[in-house]
Amino acid sequence: MAERLGALLVAEIGSLFTRVTLIDQVDGESRMVGHAETTSSVEAPYQNALYGILEATAQISELTGRQLIRDGQLLMPQSGERDGVNQLVAITSAAGTMALVITAIASDVSARSATHASRATYTALLQTVTLDDAAEQVALGPADSSWIERQVETLLTLRPDAVLIAGGLERGAVDAVNRLAHIVALTAPSNGVDESSQQRQKVLARPVIYAGNSMARERVVAALSDRSEISVVDNLRPSLELANLDPARQELSRLYEKQILPRLPGIAALRRLGRAPVRTVCDVEGLMTRFLAERTGRRVLTADVGASATALFYAAPGRYHPAVLGTTGVVYGLTELLATVGAHGIRRWLPFAIGERALTERLLNRVLRPQTLPADREDLYIEHALTREALRAGYKALRDEADVSDYDWLIACGGTLAHAPQPGLALLTILDGLEPAGANDQPIFDVYLDVLGLLPVGGALASLDPDAAVTVVDRDLLRNMPLASVVVPHGEGRPGELALEVELSVVGGGSERRSVRHGEILRLPLAQGRFGRLTLRPVGGVRIGAAAPGEAVSSEGGDVAGSALGVVIDARGRPLVLPSDAYQRRARIWEWLVALGAERGASPYLDKEVVSEPISEPIEAAALAGEVLAEAPATSATAGRRISLEELKAEEARKAALSPEVPVGDLDALRQTVEAPKRRGLFGRRK
Repeated sequence: MAERLGALLVAEIGSLFTRVTLIDQVDGESRMVGHAETTSSVEAPYQNALYGILEATAQISELTGRQLIRDGQLLMPQSGERDGVNQLVAITSAAGTMALVITAIASDVSARSATHASRATYTALLQTVTLDDAAEQVALGPADSSWIERQVETLLTLRPDAVLIAGGLERGAVDAVNRLAHIVALTAPSNGVDESSQQRQKVLARPVIYAGNSMARERVVAALSDRSEISVVDNLRPSLELANLDPARQELSRLYEKQILPRLPGIAALRRLGRAPVRTVCDVEGLMTRFLAERTGRRVLTADVGASATALFYAAPGRYHPAVLGTTGVVYGLTELLATVGAHGIRRWLPFAIGERALTERLLNRVLRPQTLPADREDLYIEHALTREALRAGYKALRDEADVSDYDWLIACGGTLAHAPQPGLALLTILDGLEPAGANDQPIFDVYLDVLGLLPVGGALASLDPDAAVTVVDRDLLRNMPLASVVVPHGEGRPGELALEVELSVVGGGSERRSVRHGEILRLPLAQGRFGRLTLRPVGGVRIGAAAPGEAVSSEGGDVAGSALGVVIDARGRPLVLPSDAYQRRARIWEWLVALGAERGASPYLDKEVVSEPISEPIEAAALAGEVLAEAPATSATAGRRISLEELKAEEARKAALSPEVPVGDLDALRQTVEAPKRRGLFGRRK
């Protein structure tokens, strides 16, 4: 089948950038031949995704010497001289979000499970209606309007794209679910004026997914049959102990492709140019994450931070959990981060001083000018601070569904990480955002950085040629983009105290032995293509993975593979706690940047005078990781004037003292390429 596939273009259309990859036969295998990236054309003035694809394809044509475009159009099919392509495969995350309302019986059971299910694709949760609210109204006493009237009025103003009804344990009571169905039915009629100026009432039959008690299906369908486009799936919470989310997830993904994907500007042209359907990026990334886990027997976490959305996928043999936050990103979705963590939650990751007002202005300017690249080092650090918070939000959503902390393979994607000028900056952002624990039977975990977006390329190819998908991921992604092998020792200790001794012996080379102290990050270079043996000797009270405190552990032979950064020891502790003093915190962040090679020398920011800004309210302690933020607001005596470094440190010290499921067909096709995973050694490599 690979011979018939020939040359094709895989286009990933994002809300900010469009990536195009040329795939063709090389020595009988499907390989990446060219790659280019350009600004997406889904917004005004072009409003056609194809224009961005043509621009990136023209760049590939110039780089490879192949003629891929003629008269402003893709040259199709491929000629005998290998010019042109046979087809275009498109995936996108730029079609927008599906506005969703969840109605459920109990907020802590069915509504929570419905929220987990809604994170299978790009959704925006507008409202969650539960019968708990009705019980609270009864407890509070009579109101001007009934609870049902208030809910109907609210839903009428929201106008969601779809409604998900959940609740009722299997073979349980049906009256409560039926009540929810009638509330949804009351929101279908809408009043309007026709061409003859007569007032008319019409019924808006919006899509409704019923994922509740199967005993109530007939009554729910009867209540909604003439007022909605209803789909019935298996109960997503059949019992208190069991959540069955896959049927609801698949239906939400199908509904997104039906309702939202057609909104992508230029999608009609994309569909004409390819045999494969246009799919979402989150769909194909989840597919490949699950496939890689099944193929290797490892526990895989994929993290993708984009301009508009953040998506995390965890997969292990027999387990799969997606968490797609459709409104959380680093450009269009940064307003969600501002609303959630505030400017103070973002600036805690910055190695330079900046007031909340100034930071907020920079962020809002970024929303207004989304295609502007970072103009200086400070803009770059702000972008990575946003990425940290997006990763934390996505990982929090993932952990709310299941314990996923045992992953031993991390694949990071997204424009900010892929475009990081130094690999050490990308790794520090990942470690700060996800705080990997490494406290399982595999104490070292691999980090890969997908700088070319080849993971979604593999997923896009899966429906056309599973062998081609596997080859591209194996040869062009996994062999070329390992970022680091990371060890996280566990144990309490004061910053500066010895935590462990590390020895790295390179196969065919020398060895290096270093000491690691609490609060430090240490990097041991190990070039890509080289292998080494790693020995860890922790002090008493410090443990490595599942070993006993103080027990030394070692990899087997040359199990540790080289990468861009080599081996990294993160001895900063878990959970990660930033210094409460703002000056010390900025100094510590700079030390970590230097340790990973992202910066050199002393910080240029610590000796600079800064202009203090008045802050209307004291900064509250950050909820994440329990750290206390102590950025000092200006007093009336210092407001509006430049203050010295000594005054700033004194004010900060004073403040610190006062502060307290995937498409079955695609996955089955990929499974045909899988061999039984080999038994793994201590560090999860070959054995």
